[in-house]
Amino acid sequence: MRAIIKKSIIKGSIAAPQSKSWAIRLLFLSLLTNIELNNLVLSEDILDALDAIKVFNVTINGSRFYKPMLLKLHSTYTFFRGSATVLRMFIPIAAVIGGRITIDGSESLRRRPLNAIIEALSEKGVIFSSTSLPITMEGRIRDPYIEIYGGESSQYISGLMIALMIAGGGTIKIRGKAASRSYINLTAELINSLGGTVHIYSNRIDVEPCKDIAPYIGSIPGDYLLASFYAAAAILSDGYISIYGLPRPYSFFGDHSIVDIYRSMNAVSMYRDGVWYVESSGSYRAIEINIDDSPDLAPSIAPLAAVAKGTTIIRDVERLAIKESNRRNTIVLALKSFGIEAYDRENYIEIIGGSPREGRIICPNDHRIAMMIASIAVRSSGVIDNAECISKSNPYFWRDLKLIGGRIYLS
Repeated sequence: MRAIIKKSIIKGSIAAPQSKSWAIRLLFLSLLTNIELNNLVLSEDILDALDAIKVFNVTINGSRFYKPMLLKLHSTYTFFRGSATVLRMFIPIAAVIGGRITIDGSESLRRRPLNAIIEALSEKGVIFSSTSLPITMEGRIRDPYIEIYGGESSQYISGLMIALMIAGGGTIKIRGKAASRSYINLTAELINSLGGTVHIYSNRIDVEPCKDIAPYIGSIPGDYLLASFYAAAAILSDGYISIYGLPRPYSFFGDHSIVDIYRSMNAVSMYRDGVWYVESSGSYRAIEINIDDSPDLAPSIAPLAAVAKGTTIIRDVERLAIKESNRRNTIVLALKSFGIEAYDRENYIEIIGGSPREGRIICPNDHRIAMMIASIAVRSSGVIDNAECISKSNPYFWRDLKLIGGRIYLS
């Protein structure tokens, strides 16, 4: 699909796209308690999560997900479309429950490294046929003390937290610095909010035994970074927007920090009572920022950096190389396609603010790159081929952008 985007003014009010991070974690927690989600959006990543919990025989009745009477593998094979989060959380959970299963996935997932979790679980009695998809795993974790290298992915650690809840408690020892630490904090916050007890220390996580956790009945909150592409589009087009349905920002640095980041770049940006208010200011300043704890911030920062006065430096971007695309590279190439100077340096991305011109990209099967460019193209006009890639996380993106003033033509 091709998206032709004309110069637009983005303004109005809209609901934040659903947080797939929350949704995926809640769906996996249906292995431990009953979950009812009254607003589940079936993005491709959520379809992967639904396929994952079906392997464990979670009963699904509309928006209700019922805890299995007996946790075991009810399938010997599963295939994931493209969700690395689901894949990386599924593996430790399957290892705690035990059995034999073959896992495969899309070409994107076949390129994702699995070394850290394979090394950690191989020491505990689980056998793996290879170090990448397709992979067959067999066995059960022998004891609930797991040591794992933290730099490859936080998603393993989130999966291990849920796995150790199933196992009746345990400890995760993290070797090295944990990447994307904000997502580890999110998982712990969610478990603790349902009555579990997870303690996070500098390099150790203790999961306390818990017989039962409370059911979850309610909505899935909005996602700050998916919402940020509407906000950036409003800022770059000299517009304004209010985005509602967002959770209260946490105290730790994470995706929600985009509210403060935009304000630090001189946009009008504030959160109040579940609503993010954004307005253009006409002039923006470059920043220097470290995103190691929340690497998905990079595509959300890039649109404002493209028009800011000065040079924006986005540091600790190593993990961007193993996202849906090599985002270190694709962010830079996409910006250059719209006339913005950008460089992938040794351990940072450098963006020199300017005036975007009309451009065109073929989306590299990366939803965030398509949405990033869309928020720039409302200022300069542009074309995005393979525009359907946004379905991975926010299948309603093009519809929503039209609703708030985007002149979008799909073919």
